[in-house]
Amino acid sequence: MKRILCFGDSNTWGHNPEPEGTNFRYADDERWTGVLQSMLEGEAKIIEEGLCGRTVMYDDPTSPDRNGSRFLNCFLLSHQPLDMVILMLGTNDIRHIFTPCVREIAIGVSNLVNQIQNPYTYWVGKVPEVLVIAPAPVREELPQSEFYGMYDEESITKSRALAGEYEKIFAGRAGVQVLDAGKIAEVSVKDCIHLSKEGHRKLAEAVCGIVRETLELTQR
Repeated sequence: MKRILCFGDSNTWGHNPEPEGTNFRYADDERWTGVLQSMLEGEAKIIEEGLCGRTVMYDDPTSPDRNGSRFLNCFLLSHQPLDMVILMLGTNDIRHIFTPCVREIAIGVSNLVNQIQNPYTYWVGKVPEVLVIAPAPVREELPQSEFYGMYDEESITKSRALAGEYEKIFAGRAGVQVLDAGKIAEVSVKDCIHLSKEGHRKLAEAVCGIVRETLELTQR
């Protein structure tokens, strides 16, 4: 069975933008990682590693342990062997508290990929394939969202530019593919940040096709 690590933020953790009561997390079979697990029909094990507020490269002074660059290597070590690593980060780096340009965020993601492709990390198995997912852009209705203030109008502009920068920085790089989630899934109009349930399903469908082709799994 193939092993796939999914490393991301609240949209991998499964934050529900329209919760009923205190159910702030989508169920296992509703998150894109869980839907992907089901679609792969026992041919791969999906290892979820999503954390709300996780950044590509920044320490959040209000929430500790969110810096992806500090913790990714630990998960690579503990979950090996790995056949693929899927990264979906960048949304939290465009928050008002941080001020990078979009190119700097893309470089930060490239540094994460450097960690993944370091052959000295793995004593079990080989260097895994990498899928970088550019997160779906935040919505222009953001000023009406509860997250306005943490995010601002500049965040909207940056979020729309992430996919293009990711594609530029990884163009021609061996072992790395890029998926623009904004072309296939939308975030909820309710909070303008988090994927809707339908967005999770659509993202899983797109990722499933890439996983099957890349890892040469049976087409069903």
